[in-house]
Amino acid sequence: MALHPSLGGHRQELLFDTLTRLLALPATTVEDTLRSVSNLVGAVLESDKVDAFLLEAASSSLVAVGTSDTPTARRQQALGLDRLPLANGGRTVEVFRSGEPHACNDVAADGEELPGLREALQIRSTIAVPLDVRGQRRGVLQVASLAPNRYEPADVPFLAAVAGWVGVVTHRAELVQEATEAAAQRARQRAAEELVAVVAHDLRNHLAPLATRVFALMMRAERDGRDRDIGDLKKVQASLRRLEQVTTNLLDVERIERGLFLLKPEPIDLARLVRDTAALLSTPEHPVRVKAAASAPVEADPDAIRQVLENLLHNAGKHAPEGLGTTISVAQERREGSDCVTVRVHDAGPGIAPELVPKLFERFSMGPASHGLGLGLYLARSIAQAHGGTLTLEDLETSGACFCLALPLREPGHDDEADR
Repeated sequence: MALHPSLGGHRQELLFDTLTRLLALPATTVEDTLRSVSNLVGAVLESDKVDAFLLEAASSSLVAVGTSDTPTARRQQALGLDRLPLANGGRTVEVFRSGEPHACNDVAADGEELPGLREALQIRSTIAVPLDVRGQRRGVLQVASLAPNRYEPADVPFLAAVAGWVGVVTHRAELVQEATEAAAQRARQRAAEELVAVVAHDLRNHLAPLATRVFALMMRAERDGRDRDIGDLKKVQASLRRLEQVTTNLLDVERIERGLFLLKPEPIDLARLVRDTAALLSTPEHPVRVKAAASAPVEADPDAIRQVLENLLHNAGKHAPEGLGTTISVAQERREGSDCVTVRVHDAGPGIAPELVPKLFERFSMGPASHGLGLGLYLARSIAQAHGGTLTLEDLETSGACFCLALPLREPGHDDEADR
């Protein structure tokens, strides 16, 4: 079967040989692949310059990602002609926009061609064909010669056929590059996680005796009536508590990742737990208002759920304007055919930037004004999921952010220790 119906026997053989060599190129990065492609095509068509242009969306420019290793190509790069803004026009851009090949054996007389190509590079013959990857227009494959009348009519369908296969090897290179980068990212993440786990364990070992010593100093200061020392020691204790919470989060994340995070579920009244937690965290500067049903029975680990509530309320307190505070509401709802208890934590802050939402619940995800390690929401959602529930960010018509924790409602008939 003919590779291309418009090509003669010699061209068919040349095309077959070229495609075979294209497919034999090693699967490396896109840049290396297109550079090899350009050198191969340049040798086959005896060209002074070959460019594989790809669209750079950020700058709306065609960029010669792959260029043949020739004096003319190096001069093109030195002059900055390897980047072609779409707004500047020219034949290469025209081919990209129209999807139609263009050939010219008298570039000097072509007033539509870019002056840099005609005058600075002294190009006299060109062929440019669209370069598609997986059916999407991605760039242009172009050959150029310093000699006029260099190319034959049959070279146009030949280059178009080659460009089709260049799209295949480009896609293959992109997949390899993505897989390589993903593997490297996973390796970096594993190394970081192991380092964080080791540091967290060491921190916990040092924190306990440090907290004990500070407590002893506090007792002495209170006994001796040293009010100034008492104030300083209270600040030290508050800092130690925050550091203890950080290490707890780190160790909990490690246990979740290793499948060692064990829950101790029991019947509890979630409304009561919410009221107790809110009372502990409410301050005059950042009051916490509770709107809760009389009771909300669930089967859950109270310490783990308290950790979720404290995380959400701490986050809300950091972003809510002073005096406005946070609202936390508890209700029973029916979702997707089953009954559940929902807890919504709503602050009156500026809300969450749209670009942060997709990665909000990922590990080490932080906004520009965030403090800490960015583990709180990841840990809170993991705890919710371990209970068969969910933790989501809800869309709001008003200002602020609202996180919704949903846990399965405890079925009637269970032994209710929480109500005794």
